[in-house]
Amino acid sequence: MTITAEPVHDQAGIRTVAPEVAEPVRSPWRSAFLVALAVWSATVVVHLTVSALAWVPRGGKITPDLWQVVLRWNSWDAGHYVRIAESGYHLGPGFPAFFPLYPLLIHIFDVVLPGGALVSALVVANAAGYGALAVLYRLADHEFGPGVARRAAWYLAAFPMGFFLFIGYNESLFLLLAVGALYAGRRGHWWLAGTLGALSSATRLFGVLLMAPLAIEYLRQRGWQPRRIRADVLGIALVPLGVVAYSIYCLVELGSPLAFSIAQDQWGRRYTFPGEAWLIAVQQGAGHGLLHRSTLAAILDAGTVLVAAVLLVLCVVGPYKFRRDQMYLVVQGGLTLLLLMSTEVGGRAMQSSARYAMEAVAVFLVLARMGAREAVDRSVLVAGMALHAVFLVIFMAGTWLVA
Repeated sequence: MTITAEPVHDQAGIRTVAPEVAEPVRSPWRSAFLVALAVWSATVVVHLTVSALAWVPRGGKITPDLWQVVLRWNSWDAGHYVRIAESGYHLGPGFPAFFPLYPLLIHIFDVVLPGGALVSALVVANAAGYGALAVLYRLADHEFGPGVARRAAWYLAAFPMGFFLFIGYNESLFLLLAVGALYAGRRGHWWLAGTLGALSSATRLFGVLLMAPLAIEYLRQRGWQPRRIRADVLGIALVPLGVVAYSIYCLVELGSPLAFSIAQDQWGRRYTFPGEAWLIAVQQGAGHGLLHRSTLAAILDAGTVLVAAVLLVLCVVGPYKFRRDQMYLVVQGGLTLLLLMSTEVGGRAMQSSARYAMEAVAVFLVLARMGAREAVDRSVLVAGMALHAVFLVIFMAGTWLVA
């Protein structure tokens, strides 16, 4: 037992000072792992149930087995990662666009796990998803207390596109590494933060964006005077090494250090002026009926990012605004959303932005603070899981709407 007079948080994550009370010393990670296990288990049960019921509208013409469900969970980009894990990058000009860490882990696990690369992809994604939930809990607990941390973990899993964290995509791996880098930097572990950042940039190019929030947090901790800067600032310089290493691989194996960038042309990816892609997405959906696929896609992508942007604004104004020392989170979320609003893929502006919006960590933290109100909490969970289930069924049907 120990006597403490530490800052505590109310339900909305507002810091107060507790009176000196006796409480047992506990591992800061124990609660994180337990909450993550509960969230992960509940989500897996939902996915299995929804996946089984998704076959009912087919009128009994197909009786699925577990393997067919696994195949449906590994559609679209998941299949590309599996093929890269099995055969490398010499499959076609578009494959180098998929960064190597996730398929490398699939390949490693495939050696020791039965069932082939498809099963390995699911194991890696779910292990990373569980880890991402735990690390997000720790970050939220550190900033706002356990109440906000619990809600943030549940809200992430209940996010309408949250199923991408548990199928054969690299979403969960990237989120685990990115949030881990932010948390390590917040705790002053700069070499660890840089290492996790480097692994994130080996998972997805957007990982290099972590340099900005990490640099801001480093300067806040160390001060803006050059004499206070230490050697550990070089940890932040590790972040782009994942891209650098992949670039060297591309030069040696594929003949060009920018093969991953050139491959983006095969998928029609281009970058616009900041915000222009969002306007293009709105225009693409405006010329059709409300239930037209193009309109629904525009509502999904542009609408999700718009809601995320509004929540991000609430991080800096209003009753739920973050403290000044928490602005590194706002910067990370702002850069993520700004890049999404400036990306066009295959002629469809902001394609896949609805799932990439999960990477704006601050959005879940401010929403979790708002969730201290029971009506908000219930609304977020009910609406989120309902849309989550619907979009999972759509994804399994093979439509491009949520791919």
